[in-house]
Amino acid sequence: MESRPLSSPTLDSRWFAAFAREHEAALHATAMRLCGNATDARDLVQDTFERGLRNLARYKVGTDGRAWLLTILHHLFIDRCRSRTRERRADVSAEDMEERIAAPEVEAAPAWASISPEQLREALEKIPEEFRTVYRLHALENRSYVEIAERLGIPKATVGTRLIRARRKLKELLMPQPPGEAEGT
Repeated sequence: MESRPLSSPTLDSRWFAAFAREHEAALHATAMRLCGNATDARDLVQDTFERGLRNLARYKVGTDGRAWLLTILHHLFIDRCRSRTRERRADVSAEDMEERIAAPEVEAAPAWASISPEQLREALEKIPEEFRTVYRLHALENRSYVEIAERLGIPKATVGTRLIRARRKLKELLMPQPPGEAEGT
């Protein structure tokens, strides 16, 4: 018969029950942060203890028991997240997926796509010259803000402001809002 040193505990279910009680608060706090609700957190802690007891032979006496249990808890949480993701994907049948892939929804063309170059030219003539010039140089001649600023002798920030205002005025002219409908709603 072998004698065991007094400092080495017997790893059995009674020892594990005391070990679990010692670390339960830390596990529960971590589980609450991960799960976001008490019911799922309690289930996660319970499953952690169950897996820890089943794998007690893998625990090395003298190592950080709390870290060992937290590792088990994190792995279980990740497994649950992956399982839920697979369940959500499994809710869609293969036939539905084929149908969605084979016949994608036809998207309506944006309202600005129907504006002709002539309409744009007409609208450009209706906005003030300072905005029109900046818009033409940037949108039609592909000039940078710096080039436009140098050419017109204005600050680069002013180029940006005028371009924003030109676009806003063009939008008002080319795509007027229906009466009673506020912009952004």
